Amino acid sequence: MKRGILVGEIWASRKAVGLAGRSLKLVVETPSSDLGTALYAPLTVAIDTLDGRAGQEVLVAYGSGARNVILPGPNNRAVLADAAVAVLLDTIPSDSHKG
Repeated sequence: MKRGILVGEIWASRKAVGLAGRSLKLVVETPSSDLGTALYAPLTVAIDTLDGRAGQEVLVAYGSGARNVILPGPNNRAVLADAAVAVLLDTIPSDSHKG
């Protein structure tokens, strides 16, 4: 999983059948909660089953982990997902990394 910040929602007039009814969010990957460091970070489109909002810090699962977020279990190979929001993070105090 990678840490990121939701920066917006993807709207589409048509989606593949496996994406119908799913919320797609744009996530900027960042190792910190500072949006200033995220300006040059990779962007990902992830399925959001947790209804996150813009500015929300998240953990995104990729590949088979993303499929398990959408449909847990061994029979999820047909799930159309490469990235999925798995966790909505609470605010982490800046001094908690010292120690």
